[in-house]
Amino acid sequence: MTEPVRLVRHADVMAAAQDAETFSSRTSRHLHVPNGMDGEEHRAFRAVVDRQMTPAIVDGLQPLLDEVAADVIGGLPHGVTIDAVGDIGEVFAVRAQCRWLGWPAELEDELRTWMADNYAGARRPDPEHNAALAERFDEIVIRQVDAHRAARESGDAVTDDATHRLLDERVEGRPLTDEEIVSILRNWTAGDLGSLARCIGVVVHRLAERARWQQRVRMLANGIRTGKTPDAAAARAELDAILGECLRIDDPFVANKRVTTCPAITPSGVPIDAGTPVLLDWAAANRDPEVFSDGFDPHAHAEHNLVFGIGPHVCPGRDLSYAELRAVIIALLGATQFIEPAPGEAPVRHDAPLGGWERMPVVLS
Repeated sequence: MTEPVRLVRHADVMAAAQDAETFSSRTSRHLHVPNGMDGEEHRAFRAVVDRQMTPAIVDGLQPLLDEVAADVIGGLPHGVTIDAVGDIGEVFAVRAQCRWLGWPAELEDELRTWMADNYAGARRPDPEHNAALAERFDEIVIRQVDAHRAARESGDAVTDDATHRLLDERVEGRPLTDEEIVSILRNWTAGDLGSLARCIGVVVHRLAERARWQQRVRMLANGIRTGKTPDAAAARAELDAILGECLRIDDPFVANKRVTTCPAITPSGVPIDAGTPVLLDWAAANRDPEVFSDGFDPHAHAEHNLVFGIGPHVCPGRDLSYAELRAVIIALLGATQFIEPAPGEAPVRHDAPLGGWERMPVVLS
């Protein structure tokens, strides 16, 4: 098997991500909607996904996300060590996702167990084991799709949730197949559950380690939460820029795969033969010293931040991710006076290929 070429320079990753004809996303024999598609097929299915992530839909979800965050944070103890990833990130990610997808709360424990098994599978790849793990997740998704269909057929009132909306979608004039629906929901859930938890761990770590920035974020968060800020939109924009800078410095989305359809040379001069697997290293590109200065500078770095990608495959859930992160951080800072690293307990990083923290011990005061 040809060894992949890892692109680490910001300019190279940008160019490859925006040139979908040369750097194809068809890297798997399995169906991945829309991530594993190119060209017109990708555009048609990406439009389906984008319709479920519009600004109006995300804005409408904010009260639900705020409620879930307040519930999760309200159940945390103060003055003792907790794990920001497991006790906050994973619990919130699963609960919030079940709510906006219209899935039952009883599913939360099953999803968290699957997340733990998926982490283990990523660290020690075993094709047979990981195939069974993927099949297990597909079974979870299929159960929810079948339950939503059964509710429609029984004449029950249909809630306005993402799963029901997906069942109503059309692509090129036809309904989505079950395989396509499962693939989209798998992409939203299997990928996003762990990544959101790791994002929360990264942000909480930065705030716990940097008292000055924690104080600034606390001021913004409290102003938004209480409605006492003179310009709520500006406060949210600044908060989002800070969240984005936390993720840029310690990017939990490490890399994405591509394969070249023809010979290529990157802007920095890396030659790549046709048919070569390529890794777009977002984490390395987001720390390229030719683009980013040392230090924490949300406003100066925001324009070049690649945490959520760029080009036709830019993350469609970017706004939802910020809404979720915002909900958690505002609730966390509203319920505490200070967050600090747990004394005597070092944080534990995920092993490659995962990014971010596996465990982030902190104390809430």
